[in-house]
Amino acid sequence: MAELITFKVRDNVDKFAAQLRQLSDDVRDKATVSALNKMAAQVKTQASRAIRDAGYNLKASIIKKQLSMRRATASRLTASVIATGKTIPIIYYSARQTSRGVVSVSVLNGRKVFKNAFIATMPSGHKGVFVRVGPKIPGNEAKPNRRHWKYQKIEEKFGPGIPDALANEAVTAALTTLVQDKFPTLIANEIKYFTPK
Repeated sequence: MAELITFKVRDNVDKFAAQLRQLSDDVRDKATVSALNKMAAQVKTQASRAIRDAGYNLKASIIKKQLSMRRATASRLTASVIATGKTIPIIYYSARQTSRGVVSVSVLNGRKVFKNAFIATMPSGHKGVFVRVGPKIPGNEAKPNRRHWKYQKIEEKFGPGIPDALANEAVTAALTTLVQDKFPTLIANEIKYFTPK
């Protein structure tokens, strides 16, 4: 699963259309490609902050690990920031065992409580939040008079993935504003840089 934020020349350089038409093909392409790639790099950097500001209580390192950038070229005047990955183990959302059988996590500006839950590290080294589900069945056949039960199934809990976070309305709005504010200056600077003196 992947969520793309794409910047197309026609969406962002209308203000400079006349100026671009006066440039040579070589200068126009170089300036546009450079501006797009610099803009995408800024969006990738700011996406982590925007996602956390929207309430996804994740470490920046986890978010950045699932963000990548597809650079623009002269033959493809589009730069993209891409989020990949499935849902994220809920353990990464500040999970903590608050009492026996209760785990609390922080997702989207609020804490959620899982009952019949516990935090454990598997033999593989993977740590997660696990919840006992299904009906309880007797779990101590050797001592039938002793009250002891177990659950039929245990499952790990997961939270929103980075593609979901990147598609969040608040995140999209913040990054769109960034592009609107920064791209005109970027393209103007790149035109100046690549225009022969």
